[in-house]
Formats: sequence, structure tokens, C-alpha cells
Amino acid sequence: MKFTNRDGEIRLYDGTGTPFYLGIVFSGGDLSAPLGPPRPEEELVLDRQKMDANACYVRGSDSVLLTPLEISFSVNVTSHATFGYLLDWLEGNTVNGNTIVTTKGTTRRDGATDNPGFADPNKKCSNLEYRLDGPGGDLVWKYAEVYFPLDTATMSETDDGVKVELKGQVYGTLTRGGAFTSGQDVAS
Repeated sequence: MKFTNRDGEIRLYDGTGTPFYLGIVFSGGDLSAPLGPPRPEEELVLDRQKMDANACYVRGSDSVLLTPLEISFSVNVTSHATFGYLLDWLEGNTVNGNTIVTTKGTTRRDGATDNPGFADPNKKCSNLEYRLDGPGGDLVWKYAEVYFPLDTATMSETDDGVKVELKGQVYGTLTRGGAFTSGQDVAS
């Protein structure tokens, strides 16, 4: 079975009850993202640095659970309106008359406690979903609480048009499914 990303879609979702989403045609084939969440280290405990029957592993610090994971992709600008919506979304503005709500602090990477919010209230996160099309069905990766700082985003001209490259950090959970989350398209 061969999965393809051609003519696929990446969606950004906000944190409202029935989320708004922005669909982005994805044809670059260059998504780079983790396949699973970070796990705490296992630390070996010995009796005065000697191996004996009481030696065991204990769970390390939870700080790794809250360390953001890198994600990046690029898209070709196919329409002026969609490019404007993307910029508005990343800036945390209203998009096509819709107020976008951050998703920061909406998931629990440790399974029990809500992830903390940012100290800077102007930073906004979105959920990102990425679909791979396959002949036997689709696979959708869902990345929660993704922050895309504009100072790491780049725009460049290519032979095929204008390309926008986004680099972000995933602060929330990572899951996999077979379909996009339902919501309201901000471009409609």
C-alpha cells in the first residue's frame, strides 16, 4: 500500500466548541513532525552504585512531557484570500470575520493535568491535523496546541510560485485517526 500526500490537506483548528478550521492545500511533500509524544526517562537506581537484587528503574522528571516538539511544513500560495487567512490566523487576528480562540492549555500530555498556558497572552496555539491519502483509507495525525512563531516563518519565490514555510512547536498531545475533526471552515 502506498500513501501519498499529493493534493492532501493540512487543517488548523481553533479552540471554540465547534472549532473553526482553515484548510491548506498541501502539495510540498515536506511535512516533518513527530509520530508520538515524548516519554520521561527511566533512571536506574542502585544501592551505593552497586548492582544487587534491589536495583530498579524509576520514572524521571516530567519536564520532558512539556518540552515542545518541532513541526514544519511548507505550502504553495494558491490564492490571495487563503494566504491572507493564513497570515491572520498565525497573527491571532480575526479570520474572515471569525474570532480565533487559542487551543493552549486544552490537552493533558501527562494524562492527568491540563497543560499550562503561556505567560504571554498574545501567543496563540492551534490544533493541526495532517491527512495522508491511501487506497485503503486515510490516516490523520492530530497535533494539539501548536504554536507557529512568525519570526521563524519564511516566504520565498520559486519557479512554481510563492512558497510559505512554517516552523512550529507542538505543546499538546499527538494522536492518530482516520478522519479530520468536524468544524466550520473560516474560508466559507
